Amino acid sequence: GMLADDESTRALIVEAGALPLLVALLRAGTEEGKASAADAIGMLANDPSTLTLIVEAGALPLLVALLRIGTGDGKTNAADAISWLANDESACALIVEAGALSLLVALLR
Repeated sequence: GMLADDESTRALIVEAGALPLLVALLRAGTEEGKASAADAIGMLANDPSTLTLIVEAGALPLLVALLRIGTGDGKTNAADAISWLANDESACALIVEAGALSLLVALLR
């Protein structure tokens, strides 16, 4: 998480191959692991150059699943990551198609 919070290391983290590992953790990790992976992906998504890579890696449906059935931290971190992914115009349609909007609104209630 904290390394991904540093703007200068985000691209290095992706180049080192961490993204598929984070997606795998989102898919099959513990609840704490999923929440941490969503947090790291959200931080990586702060870099516009990583947005498409994150979507292409298959993170979006897993983040939506975490929004649906995750712990409180998992849902919060997934919502944050999805909000950063929404900065990519092509990802917006995918976010809507994945059913994230109603889940995001439910978090506000």
